[in-house]
Amino acid sequence: MRRYFTVLLLAMLVTSSMMVMAQDVSRQELPRTRTIPYPSAELAAERDLAKQRYMEPIAEWKSLDDGSFEGVFTYPFSWIDRRIYLRVEGMMQPYEVLINDKSAGSATNGHVATEFDITKIAKEDKNRVVLRPVEKGDVAAIECFDSSASQPVVYVISQPRVRVRDIYWNATRGMGDIVNVDFGVVMRNETLNPKMSRLHYELYVNDTVRLAGGRLDVKLDMHGVDTMRFGATLNDSLLWHHSSPTQLSLRLENRIENRKSEVYDLAVALRELRYEDEVFYINGAATPMEWHVMSPMSDVAAVERAHAEGHHAIRFSAGFVNDEVLTYCDNAGIYVALTAPINSSLSGESRKRGGNPSNDPRMRDEYVERVVSLVETTDRHASVVAYYMADDSANGICLYEAYLAMKRVAGARPVFYDDGGNEWNSD
Repeated sequence: MRRYFTVLLLAMLVTSSMMVMAQDVSRQELPRTRTIPYPSAELAAERDLAKQRYMEPIAEWKSLDDGSFEGVFTYPFSWIDRRIYLRVEGMMQPYEVLINDKSAGSATNGHVATEFDITKIAKEDKNRVVLRPVEKGDVAAIECFDSSASQPVVYVISQPRVRVRDIYWNATRGMGDIVNVDFGVVMRNETLNPKMSRLHYELYVNDTVRLAGGRLDVKLDMHGVDTMRFGATLNDSLLWHHSSPTQLSLRLENRIENRKSEVYDLAVALRELRYEDEVFYINGAATPMEWHVMSPMSDVAAVERAHAEGHHAIRFSAGFVNDEVLTYCDNAGIYVALTAPINSSLSGESRKRGGNPSNDPRMRDEYVERVVSLVETTDRHASVVAYYMADDSANGICLYEAYLAMKRVAGARPVFYDDGGNEWNSD
């Protein structure tokens, strides 16, 4: 819960800014790793983006003359008493979202997954979605990297008004071969009355062996937020690492007034991470990281080739990395370092006014938003063991503040910045 409110505080700070370049969060949700509700355990086990009762991908897009993308989704009657969210992954440029010609919000950072609450402007039956590019303005100076893309991944999800907001977990090795695992499910009530939620949970290995399970009840006040916590004790043979990328299955069922409202089946890769004296320790064992640098535009096939060539630790340079690539790295046991979408190399090294934007206080909120959103939208990927704040962006107040903000949410993962002149804001 502490982690959730840390992000909430950061979001409030960004929202309060009057700077033009900061994210427009009028209808934006706080960032989170991909979280898709399903109507049944059978569909949840598929873990894909296929159309189902609570999710509809927008796969067909029409390119408009102004560079916008136009698509359509259908709002069924069964969504009437639920919340509706549009998730945009990898727009690669600043953009505005229009639903039936009404603005649902905008984002200056198109290099992270962003969710928009469209409940009040979507309507039953057909809905027109337009992703309209907007001028980069000041953020152009910090996007000196490859950001080409054909079209983003976009889908609409429907969740109950008492819903699962976020899910996270942490593993700690105990005595002998014991591992203690803590799970947290952030629940949110978006009604005007107190509500009860009952969460059923089960943890499986190989989809057949049940390791833990039970149920939890929580009462949420009007617009209340709370975290359901539960734990499990496992053998360390189930921990994830390069030579044995073991994954478990966490199955969740959210019941409101004894009615099944949403179901999840999440791949859980558990590993303990420490970074001390410039050494990574994965599950207590010193693990050398010889980073192989790749473009964030690399697809699964390119990463698979790099892995076959013997590269077991990949650092993606500044930009957007597709969620499917990170899922492949989870499955293959590849260690990953992600870089926030910040590269101001064309602005030179000067910290004076008019020089590099990394020392321009007006850009501080934009830098902070970018590093925090990167962590929050990739948090559940065990393959991600480190973060880089930026590439070739000099140094200054924006990267000092970005480092502190990123450290608050990155947990045990170290935060690096190789181009900062060996200053304090790099682990």
